[in-house]
Amino acid sequence: MQLVLVVAQQLVSACPTEMPSSVMSIGNKAHYPVDDIVNPVPRSLVIRYGLNNHYIREVATGKAILGGPKYHGVDIPEDYCRVEVLTVVQGYKDKMLDILGPENIEKLRQAINSFILWPCGNVQPREAPPSSKEMRLT
Repeated sequence: MQLVLVVAQQLVSACPTEMPSSVMSIGNKAHYPVDDIVNPVPRSLVIRYGLNNHYIREVATGKAILGGPKYHGVDIPEDYCRVEVLTVVQGYKDKMLDILGPENIEKLRQAINSFILWPCGNVQPREAPPSSKEMRLT
């Protein structure tokens, strides 16, 4: 009978549903390309779509901006970064922002030439447009 209790106790303590410690969860923070910038650099601001968010679409261009952990006196959420919006793609000007910007900026078109918070995973390296020699005429 004691042997059964010992086995049952081992199974309970090895249960994979235990919550990780705060130290472990900090160590598992996702790493994004925007985390590696050292100067403001041109970026594409994208949205993800599709059944599993496997597709991306550029909705704006901007610059990823280095800065402290605060945005207008409030902590920046862990998976967001500060960006300056430079242009907005036609058809996405009325896209609502996840986090309101200063002075009640709530849509992308209002954010042009302003700083907003954008999800880190949706700030992508900006690809240069193809040269006219590379473009095919159809």
